[in-house]
Amino acid sequence: MLPNRPFTILVAEDDEEDRLLLDEAFMQNGLFDCGRFVEDGDQVIDYLMNCIGVEAVNPLPSLVIMDINMPLRNGLETLQAIRADHQLKNIPVLILTSSRQEVEKAYRLGANSYLVKPIQFTELIQMISDVTTYWRDTVNLPYNEY
Repeated sequence: MLPNRPFTILVAEDDEEDRLLLDEAFMQNGLFDCGRFVEDGDQVIDYLMNCIGVEAVNPLPSLVIMDINMPLRNGLETLQAIRADHQLKNIPVLILTSSRQEVEKAYRLGANSYLVKPIQFTELIQMISDVTTYWRDTVNLPYNEY
């Protein structure tokens, strides 16, 4: 992570209860105001397009956490679109879903991680802690000038 770069997570989750749980897990990990939430793949692409160029209105996310099963454009289709765009392709994309069935396809399309949603909230808090430690504090990522 670059030293003065804010840590922002774009979360794509169509289920309102899951969005609230993720937001609470962020807060439990001291990640106040770092989550940006959208409900489907089209909103992910719209958000990301508003992060690039001279008239960018959104902060470029440090990573994207995305469900697979979403309306309009699903998570795998959205992942493909992100990886196909030369300005967005280096953003880490983590798939967070209740299904274990799409793991190979997700990695083949360029997912950086494939996480299965935990059943217990305490496990979700720990998962967010682990994700944050790894993606914010451990790795060095090749950020492009957008």
